[in-house]
Amino acid sequence: MKALTQSILYFGANSSTSTARHRADALRRLGCNVTVVDPEKLIGSRHRFLVFLDYRSGYRLVQRRLLQALRDWGVATKVVPDLIWVNGGEHLGPAVLKWLRQRFDCPVLLYQNDDPTGSRDGNRFLSLLDSLQYYDLLCLVRAESELEVLSLGAKRTLRVFMSYDEILHAHHASVDPDRSRPVVSFIGTLIPGEPRDTFLLSLLKAGLPLSLIGNGWQRSPHWPSLKEIHQGPGRTGPAYAQALGSAAVSLGMLSHQNRDLITRRSVEVPACGGLFCAERTSEHQLLYEEGQEAVFWSSTDECVEQCRRLLTESQLSTTIRKNGNHQVRGLGVGNEDICRQILGVI
Repeated sequence: MKALTQSILYFGANSSTSTARHRADALRRLGCNVTVVDPEKLIGSRHRFLVFLDYRSGYRLVQRRLLQALRDWGVATKVVPDLIWVNGGEHLGPAVLKWLRQRFDCPVLLYQNDDPTGSRDGNRFLSLLDSLQYYDLLCLVRAESELEVLSLGAKRTLRVFMSYDEILHAHHASVDPDRSRPVVSFIGTLIPGEPRDTFLLSLLKAGLPLSLIGNGWQRSPHWPSLKEIHQGPGRTGPAYAQALGSAAVSLGMLSHQNRDLITRRSVEVPACGGLFCAERTSEHQLLYEEGQEAVFWSSTDECVEQCRRLLTESQLSTTIRKNGNHQVRGLGVGNEDICRQILGVI
């Protein structure tokens, strides 16, 4: 793409709290004219059971409904895009992609930061996998996904990093750790089949001052213990950024079913001015100098030891926090950076 001042038809969630919207806003900051179409709004309101069924069936059952809504929208729109950007893509099956290519004569790309060829989400991505051949470029964050989609018919791939948002996750001097009540914090969802709850229970039993924020934890068999540290459901927007930046230590836990080596929090926590303490992986060690810009662990005992040290050595914690923020800002992994990279190769 020759210039960044392009007209983009963008398919993704349009809520101000969604990362899809944050990416669309980053494209706007780059000078692009972005029209957002939310696939779920096109599908319309549905009973909770049907929403569950849609997810479990890979959205194959809503394709006719979605295509008709899109055709109706297409009749009324005057948008003439230079590019179609699909964020996520689980809703859009082959018939929808073929219609888009016929209706708008321009490249179509997919940005996907989940693991569409992995096992964690069951059949969620069936429609996406049926549609790989209709994308001109697939932007993915995992090496495994990149190789697997090529074997399934994708034309071209680009591997990109997880990203933070330059505006939402900007570190403000007013966001400092609460030294009156320092806590080790985890912000995230309980994932069935992942040992997140047992890991946190072990930290709690070791005597660490913990804070837990997120959804679904009531389903854990350890809820009677975890509810004592649970600070409420997941946070969004500035409240989320402040929670990441103000904790004495912000834990990063991976989804092994999702084949994670990093997550969004791997870059969001340092970007918010937080102290990132996460599972030791090759990609975490590639991003940050261990012990200088972030802290890593490979076992529960090592995590407890690291957190105790960070809670007692305030100067060390302050240094790591500042170094991590400086490092992530120089990595080129903000939303604007990643969008610029993608627009440069499509």
